[in-house]
Amino acid sequence: MKKKLFNIHRLIGINIVLFFFVSLFFGILTIFQPYVNIWENTKMHIKEVNIENINLNKCFNQVRKRSYFGEKGEKLSNDLIKFNFPSKEVKANNLINIYNRPNFYLDPKTCKKVRIKAFTISKFFDSIHTGGGIFNSIFMKILFGFSSVAIVFLCLSGLLLIIRNSYKNKKTNSPKTFFAKYHRLILLYTLPLVLIFGVTGALFNLGVYSSPVITSYLSDGKTMNILSLDRNILVDPDLEIIKASQKVKSIKLNDLYLKAKKEFEDIVFYEMEVYNYNDINARVKFIGYEPKNIFISSVGNETYVVLNGNTAEVIDKKTADQGTFAEKTLDALFYLHYLRTFDDIPRVIFAFICMGILFGIVCSVLLWMKRSAKGNFSTKVMKPLIFTIIVGSILSSSLLFLTSWIIPKSYLYFSYNETLYYTQELLFYFTYVFVFIYILFKKSFYRITKHIVLLSGILFISSVIAHDYFSSFTMVKSFNLEIWEVFYTDLSLIIVGLLLIYSSYKLKEELFEENKTIDEIK
Repeated sequence: MKKKLFNIHRLIGINIVLFFFVSLFFGILTIFQPYVNIWENTKMHIKEVNIENINLNKCFNQVRKRSYFGEKGEKLSNDLIKFNFPSKEVKANNLINIYNRPNFYLDPKTCKKVRIKAFTISKFFDSIHTGGGIFNSIFMKILFGFSSVAIVFLCLSGLLLIIRNSYKNKKTNSPKTFFAKYHRLILLYTLPLVLIFGVTGALFNLGVYSSPVITSYLSDGKTMNILSLDRNILVDPDLEIIKASQKVKSIKLNDLYLKAKKEFEDIVFYEMEVYNYNDINARVKFIGYEPKNIFISSVGNETYVVLNGNTAEVIDKKTADQGTFAEKTLDALFYLHYLRTFDDIPRVIFAFICMGILFGIVCSVLLWMKRSAKGNFSTKVMKPLIFTIIVGSILSSSLLFLTSWIIPKSYLYFSYNETLYYTQELLFYFTYVFVFIYILFKKSFYRITKHIVLLSGILFISSVIAHDYFSSFTMVKSFNLEIWEVFYTDLSLIIVGLLLIYSSYKLKEELFEENKTIDEIK
């Protein structure tokens, strides 16, 4: 029975572990999405601005003085304007985003319109994490969802094998026993977190994001994304837009914001919706989350207050506790999976734990390669694929950081057969192809790993140099201006680059050979 369970565990593990590696590797980068997003956009290189210090009416007028058209060519009404305030934790940027206007951002200090990149690596990392960014395929999202289900099985079967076999944590004397020991120990101690990743990942990809057929049916073919449905199941619907009837002078938006803060002293507001402003039917809705109740108030379960735009009277209000069961459940899942609303110290701790899990995964695939029969067909196929995914992920991410600054704006995207392609996204995929071809020709996995790890370290450090040169924001300048997101991203990239370069020189060739003891490798 133990042998059968072990064989099933190993068979399922090796077939889905690379999906888990990709998801976790880019998930770690997604943890720092606010920092990466601000770092890669020069327009976001501004010191954090408190909402109270933003001239909201000036920004509001900046939106209303232009005409805008939607994706289908329809003129957008000024009777409803939606603002996303600068919010590093929730919205991962420090600009004002008018999110019911196409690609519309404002500088919170000047209220001037700014243009940002259409393709950002921070959002791309997030989409790769869920599988959706891989060739923009719903099929890949569903595949990642089934992989998450398999992760749950691997957690339970692995725990059962540990209990049944009563492993002794002896000193390891060979790479095989080293990989076996640390695969077992690391994933055992992080089992609750891995289990949470598996369960929530399955629910997202198979339940929320990847229900295109049902969602399309419910929306009469309008959308395949359930999160965009205008229903109270997941997202509160917009207020009714009332036809303008009588012009009056509405209260200043900053004063209404202060009124909303008085109603909810412990709420962090990150969104404002303005309805029929300067009309007798003016209303303003402020939306936020509750830091003290963050488990059910982090993404979709909105805490809000609706004020009369002319009298500041409270028309309606809602706390997270008043949300529906579906809203609370979805927010709890988002919180458990992403932990995006964490402060910086817990964010870093969480990232280091995930790196430990990543090391446990790498140990598992290296252990499989050590135990597999030499010359076996599956080994011949899987070994190049494993190295392609592992070292290719490091190289591709370092290349994306560098190309964010060295590719001229006019070459960041191009059109072919009426389809828009992003240069960085194509380079990302071509990097894996390049690594795979390099493996087929080079054949020495030691030299391949050594060269690619060294190159990745150089690219990470080069990305800091390129950023400092092309943005004119050196580390000293960002430190003096207290733009901490930019400073810490530069510093982190240098540290990661140096660690990779150091690792490439310390990498032992004997580690890739069979029948070598740990003492011999040392």
